Amino acid sequence: MKKRRFRIEFTGEAVIELDDAVIDTVTDEWRSVFYNLRTVEDIAEHIGYNLVIRNRRLDQLDGWADISNELARIIELPEWELFCIDMEEEVN
Repeated sequence: MKKRRFRIEFTGEAVIELDDAVIDTVTDEWRSVFYNLRTVEDIAEHIGYNLVIRNRRLDQLDGWADISNELARIIELPEWELFCIDMEEEVN
């Protein structure tokens, strides 16, 4: 069976709130085990993606299982009716 490849672009905007305890969890030792998140923006992007797009809670994410879910929350979800998904098939 032929495999087909698609390029998908998601655009939308959400607002999340992270307690400093969530950010401070990411140390060099933590990075050696989990993810190479280097900046506050990297951490926020990783957590935001999981909260908003994957519908996960903080305690479901590697490296934050013992942190209270109340320390990372969604303030504003994307307006899903305005949330844009563009897709095109890649031709080989």
